[in-house]
Amino acid sequence: MTPEVLSNYAQVQELRVAKVVNYLQQNHWIAISHPNPRLIVFEKGVDDQGKPIQIVLPSQDHYEDTPYLLTKAVNLLSVLQSVSFQNIVNAINADVHAS
Repeated sequence: MTPEVLSNYAQVQELRVAKVVNYLQQNHWIAISHPNPRLIVFEKGVDDQGKPIQIVLPSQDHYEDTPYLLTKAVNLLSVLQSVSFQNIVNAINADVHAS
């Protein structure tokens, strides 16, 4: 794992794929089809080169790379929303508890 992902790894241990999917849906990310059934892909907006911004999640919590992919997703959301990693984790957990 890359250093920035490793530094936040512990904070995602309690996150679950369903929580992140719910958060993304609540925040108007659009699920797009992907040929690999082990992955869930969301898009929203475009980057500086005009390419769609995508978040790739595993379809199951028990996959070996689940913590890595969840950490990458939260890192990206943190950058896009200009808030801390922990604020995104808190928001994901709050959304789930509110639903």
